[in-house]
Amino acid sequence: MILNALNDLYSRLAEDSDYDVAKPGYSPQNISFRVVLKPDGTLFTIQDARIPDNKGKLRADKQLVIGEAKPPGSGINPGLLWDNTAYMLGYKKPDKDEAKAAKEASRAKEAFEAFRDKHLALEKEINHPHFSAVCRFLKSWSPENATDYFQAHPELDELSSGFGVFSIQGETKPVNAQPEIIQWWDNREPIGDSSLGQCLITGEESVPIARLHPKIKSVAGAQSAGASLVSFNAPAYESYGKDQSFNAPVSEKAAFQYGTALNSLLNGPKSSKHRIRIGDTTCVFWTDKPSVLEDVFGHFATEGSNAPEQAQDEETRSKLETLLKAIRLGGAAESDLGTNPEETNFYLLGLAPNAARLAVRFFHRSTVGELLENLRAHHRDIAIVREWETAKGKRLPDPEFPAYWMLLNQTARVSDEIPPLLGGALMRSILEGISYPEALYAAVIRRIRADRTINYLRAAIIKGTLTRNHDKHITTMLDTQNTDPAYLLGRLFAALEKTQYDALGDLNSGLRDKFYSSASATPASVFPRILRTYQHHLAKLTGGSKINRERLVQEILDGIPASGFPYNLNLKSQGIFALGYYHQRKDFFTKKEPAETPAITSA
Repeated sequence: MILNALNDLYSRLAEDSDYDVAKPGYSPQNISFRVVLKPDGTLFTIQDARIPDNKGKLRADKQLVIGEAKPPGSGINPGLLWDNTAYMLGYKKPDKDEAKAAKEASRAKEAFEAFRDKHLALEKEINHPHFSAVCRFLKSWSPENATDYFQAHPELDELSSGFGVFSIQGETKPVNAQPEIIQWWDNREPIGDSSLGQCLITGEESVPIARLHPKIKSVAGAQSAGASLVSFNAPAYESYGKDQSFNAPVSEKAAFQYGTALNSLLNGPKSSKHRIRIGDTTCVFWTDKPSVLEDVFGHFATEGSNAPEQAQDEETRSKLETLLKAIRLGGAAESDLGTNPEETNFYLLGLAPNAARLAVRFFHRSTVGELLENLRAHHRDIAIVREWETAKGKRLPDPEFPAYWMLLNQTARVSDEIPPLLGGALMRSILEGISYPEALYAAVIRRIRADRTINYLRAAIIKGTLTRNHDKHITTMLDTQNTDPAYLLGRLFAALEKTQYDALGDLNSGLRDKFYSSASATPASVFPRILRTYQHHLAKLTGGSKINRERLVQEILDGIPASGFPYNLNLKSQGIFALGYYHQRKDFFTKKEPAETPAITSA
């Protein structure tokens, strides 16, 4: 299903020039130099082909060349009219180690000879004057010439690690871009010993089957040269006598198309729009037709409802506002996304490194309409009164829709300690509308007990898990009708803490610092003691505040069962305790509207 979706995506990306994807039989390569020849095939010069980036720094120019990318470790494998200096010129920058330098020089000579022989064998078939000029150059050139040339031009040494192309003096297009040569390449007969079979992706029969699948690049933590999504490297994984990738037959065309599409999402010109990071998992997402959701889902996933404020341009900000409106309101607001949500498919693929291969952490497919409904359900489940609803100084308001990484960060002291699989599990819960991972809930409870902090994001996680996983009815704000003992005890602890604060001010080690962990787990061993302390704190209050506080504490105590405080609270009850504490504490610091005074009417 994954390869099918990516293969279908290729057709869409190929029609959009913004994605700059290669057609079958070609590949984009980073070109650093040009070998410029005279029409008779003699060397004119070797030019730096790099271009300045937006910071003025030179970088290789990405160009479309004949032939697909070469996998590392493929032995002597010359390209056609492009390659590195070893193949094109027989030159490898000498290593400081003489033995290693001699070995590399020998291999460079071997590579050049293979490159030369390949081109000379094709000269008559291609029959183009520019190609013949390249052949004349290769026939007369020797690696010793290259060594002398690079010694005379040391500024070119930094180009020797990149790729180059041939050009003819006075021509604007390189030789590999000449229309007649392109036409020959497109119409050539397939060569090689490709096995024929039925493609598992397209269903086509008697098509060349790919022996090796394309390398996928830019997955965080994977090899920089790329890693395989499909491969077999041991007899134990083979069957029916089929080895390598013939064990999962995919046509060469389909393999090229799915690999090109995935690499475009990961490192193409539009990759920033399609790629996000969740822990150690690199995620790419797309829709089967252009949509507003595809344009801004990455912003929303990584920044939540703060995304419009972070957007760099007005168009993106407007699209984000449209998405947030569709999530909040649903129904007719979804039509503002510009596509039919029920007929547009959404895909999200999570990839993680696994040596020279890639592991699929998760793959999600749904319609845009289903996705919006699941996002709406997620935000409805975690919705709780925000601790900071407006900006205060340098503190930003708590986001109405928190980003996924904000929730994950509540499970550990630093992001490096977040369990690798937790991010994918949370994302699946959000996108598919299934139960939240209990590991997320347990980790948040542990962090609360460790640092005695119950903030908006932690309260949201607890509420969401209890609501979705355990069918608990938790209100957004303080629920004075909730008679759950754990909820009442959380409220009571918040009231006792506030009384201490009102009586003594801010302390280095207050009630929460000393007793929260034990009060939330073993109430019977803690509350009798802190209630005695509460009487001393209450005595320091005066007037209406003293009366109101005493009335509140008594109302809460009246709701606790006659059997007294529970000896212990399980993990679920500890979460309810935290919500009771959070709700009551938030209520203390929420400005109350003054009660209306009844109008006085004259008789």
